[in-house]
Amino acid sequence: RTASEVENVWASVLYSDGSSVQKQVKWELDGLDFQSPGSFRIRGTVQNEQYQFPLACGFGDPVIFPWEGRYYFIATNDNLNDVGFYVRESEDVAGLFREDTQQHLILGLDEERGFVQTFWAPEFHVIGGELYILFAISGKKWGPQCHLMKLKKGGSLIDPESWEEPVRIRKKDGSFLTEDGITLDMTYLKAGERSYVVWSYRRNIGTPYDTGSMLYIAEVDEKQPWQLSSDPVLLTRPLYGWENVNHTINNEGPYAFTADGKVYLTYSGGAADGYTYALGLLTADAKDDLLDISVWKKRCTPVLSYYSVEGIYGPGHNSFFTDAQGNLMIAYHAEDALEHHLRCDGIHRVHFNIHGEPVFDLSAKRDLDPALSQVEMEVIVG
Repeated sequence: RTASEVENVWASVLYSDGSSVQKQVKWELDGLDFQSPGSFRIRGTVQNEQYQFPLACGFGDPVIFPWEGRYYFIATNDNLNDVGFYVRESEDVAGLFREDTQQHLILGLDEERGFVQTFWAPEFHVIGGELYILFAISGKKWGPQCHLMKLKKGGSLIDPESWEEPVRIRKKDGSFLTEDGITLDMTYLKAGERSYVVWSYRRNIGTPYDTGSMLYIAEVDEKQPWQLSSDPVLLTRPLYGWENVNHTINNEGPYAFTADGKVYLTYSGGAADGYTYALGLLTADAKDDLLDISVWKKRCTPVLSYYSVEGIYGPGHNSFFTDAQGNLMIAYHAEDALEHHLRCDGIHRVHFNIHGEPVFDLSAKRDLDPALSQVEMEVIVG
């Protein structure tokens, strides 16, 4: 055996339901002579990188995005009254949350261009091989609307000059997504050969006819994702009790991933800045027509809430990313106490149970008890 071969041996971590996951091991190789034949017993520590909550306070709707060997962080910036989109860059995920990590303003207050308030829920997405940011923004008159902007060829994510002019999303007939309400929280997903966007729409706010925030879905052409190629279809509206609390009527913050031929679309309900915020889940087969509402299944209870992980109150408006070890990770905002309404960011791993279904409420200790992190292996040098 060689040192590189040993380092490539990972540990299988087994769970009570019979499921398992592979985790990297840091092997103790000091004193091991790979030039001398023999049998050697070595020890190692199973790596279980965890992110202490809260990571960053005053940031809602967090997105962590791996791109060309680096990681990027973007979010709604509550600390600056939700004005401006700021991007952080780091070689690793932990570095995104160090105190000295620089924040780069890529789109700021600009009354002339109509960018004044509600710089909300920015998301990085690769669409047709091009990188975009989907987001919502308002002019002088309050009323967030979905926009996107595209990264120029060879551009840098942290350079404002590298981004093309933002474009407001339009329907297939060329009209804006809405003229009588608000649109926000647009996300993108690809299933099979088809591309879709999902967003939140609400009208008649503050009246007896308030619709609440509803999720709509439509198909888009990858070559021009700023314009729908199908009519919008109502995907879900807030009908469950947990979606209608603290004076909110919410289905918002959708974000999707695909695994084993299925689409998993999370969304949020409850109060976005309170302990009742929680994640719901919609699922469908990736091969199906996702504009056909009958193919979707909506779970009636939350998959992540303030009951899920001790010390994390109101987790919601999440995103997903893959870390350096290939793990699917969930990022979300929540509060660290019941006494205030400060949105902070958290991250943990998404596990897949024995049935292949995602588990979103995996605490650090449930992921791997530190007492079980020490392993041994026999190495035979020929």
